[in-house]
Amino acid sequence: MFRIFAIVCIAACALVGCGHSYHWSKSHPLYKKPPYANLAIVGTDEAFVLTRSAWFAKKLGWNPDSIQLKATAFCEEIFLNELRRAYPTFVKIPDEQYKQLPEESQKLDDRIFMKGRLPEQGVALKDSAGNVPPYILILHEFIVGTDLKRETYFDYALIHNENTGKKTSKNISAIVSYTLWDNEKQRPLFSAVDEIQHPIVVPTPKDLETLVRTAVKQIRINLYGGAS
Repeated sequence: MFRIFAIVCIAACALVGCGHSYHWSKSHPLYKKPPYANLAIVGTDEAFVLTRSAWFAKKLGWNPDSIQLKATAFCEEIFLNELRRAYPTFVKIPDEQYKQLPEESQKLDDRIFMKGRLPEQGVALKDSAGNVPPYILILHEFIVGTDLKRETYFDYALIHNENTGKKTSKNISAIVSYTLWDNEKQRPLFSAVDEIQHPIVVPTPKDLETLVRTAVKQIRINLYGGAS
């Protein structure tokens, strides 16, 4: 039984990119019930960033002059569509509201900090119809690249260690930071940084689509697992 448990743990760590000594998520003590049907989102217009643009343009056959805009719009659309399929009541908060929020740091571990915009106390975000959604997924960053490691972006001791001059790649990657926000009581319920690795041989737009879908799946798994 212990052997089976150990194998399951190793497999889970391989899926989500577990670090040896880091905590990559943090739950509020009162986070008891994840959103099952109702979810709003904000921040997607600002969050998506493509690294190694020239590499992706060459491999995908996309115009290098427009690869950043095309790839990020492509990823955002897939991301939103996946959430729409998962949550019957899903709304997107206008990003104009997000841009007005103050930027804050959240401590996940002794060396892991994530930055993002969070509403001020007493400020509830509203959808286009003027309604106040109970839960909002605030997407801080969605970084797309190759063989990325989340320590490089969120461990302040390693933040300058990324090798941008590499020639070959085994995976396309996504590093995603986000917060589930209690919009009625104005507090962060769950925050996390996920690392997604998708093996490639010859990358195609389908691989990029799969990467984003996997990231959404991992976010949902973490939202359920983070509730106590």
